[in-house]
Amino acid sequence: MDWLLAARMQANCLARPVNEAGPGGVADVVRRTGGLQAQTWRGASYAVRARSTSTTISDVSWAQETDRSVVRGWFMRGTLQLVAAEDAGPLLGLLGPKLIKDSERRYGELGLTERIRAEAADVLEDWLLTHGPTGRTELADVLVRAGLIAEPKGQAVYALLRHTGLLGRLCYGPGHDRGETWVAVRDWLGKPLVLEGDLESLARRYLTAYGPATARDFATWSGLPVPAARGAIEAVATTSFEVEATALHAVEDLPGCRDVRLLGEFDAYLLGYQNRYQELPTSIFPGGGMLRPAVISAGRAIGTWRHADLSVELFEPADLTGELQDLARFGGG
Repeated sequence: MDWLLAARMQANCLARPVNEAGPGGVADVVRRTGGLQAQTWRGASYAVRARSTSTTISDVSWAQETDRSVVRGWFMRGTLQLVAAEDAGPLLGLLGPKLIKDSERRYGELGLTERIRAEAADVLEDWLLTHGPTGRTELADVLVRAGLIAEPKGQAVYALLRHTGLLGRLCYGPGHDRGETWVAVRDWLGKPLVLEGDLESLARRYLTAYGPATARDFATWSGLPVPAARGAIEAVATTSFEVEATALHAVEDLPGCRDVRLLGEFDAYLLGYQNRYQELPTSIFPGGGMLRPAVISAGRAIGTWRHADLSVELFEPADLTGELQDLARFGGG
C-alpha cells in the first residue's frame, strides 16, 4: 500500500512541482489539482504552499482578489473551493444542477421555494452589480427589504448566497473570514460564466491529480452520480492497478513522492477519495466535518500540527526542519 499513497501524493502535486512565484504560481497549483478545498481561506493558502516552492500567502490573496485568475466559490460536492477562473463555468455546468437538486430538502426546511430562490438570485446579482463587493450582513438586509426572508439571521441567508453561486452568478470577492464579501461574477470576471463542461475532461483531470483512484473516488470528490463517474473514468483511464481486489485507474504510472509535508486544514489530498487506504486518527479527523492540519510522509499521515504556534504532534519520527522554515517563508516571517 505504501506505493499507492506515495503515487497519490505525487499526483496531487505534493512533490511541489510549481516553482513560479506570484499569482501565476498560485493559479498553476489550482489548475494542476483541479481545485483546492477552501472552507477556510487559511487552509486553501497552505494547500498552495504545500504544492509550490516560491508562492507566498499574499500571492494567494492577490491571485483571487486582484489578478482574479482563481475563483473562490461552491464547486465540487457543493463545498467551498478555489478553482481556476477558466474552470468555474465548466465545473458549474457539470455539477451545479445536481448540487441544487441535492439541496432541495434543505431548501424546503428553510422555506426557500423555487420562486424565492430565483428572485433572490436576481436581487443579489443586481445589488452586487450596482454596489460592488458586499458582506453578508448587508446582503441579508437586502433580502429582508425585498421580502424574501423574514429576518437577517439564520441559515437561509447563506443558503441563498450559495444557491446563487451554484447558478454561476456570484462568488467570493475581497476579504477573508469576518471581512469576506461577495461579488457578481460577470462584473468580477468581466463576463458571465458559460455553464458548459465536458465530463470526460473532468475525469481525466481528476485521475491526473488523484490517481490511482476508483470511479467511486471520483464521484466522492466531485459530487457526481456513481454511474456517470464510472463511465467517464473508464473512458479516460490509460492504466489500472488492483488493490485489495479493487481496480484503481490512472492516466500515468508515477514513481511516487516520499517527502514530508505539512498540510493545512481540509487539504484536498485527504478529501479527494472515498477510500484513502489509511485510517486518520481523531487528532486529524475528529468527525463533524472537520479535518485538521496534518503531517504526511510518503502520502501517509504521521502527525498533526497547529498554525498558532507551529507545535507538532508526531506519531513517528520525521525531520520537519525544512517544512517549518518554508512555513515562515510563505507567511513572510
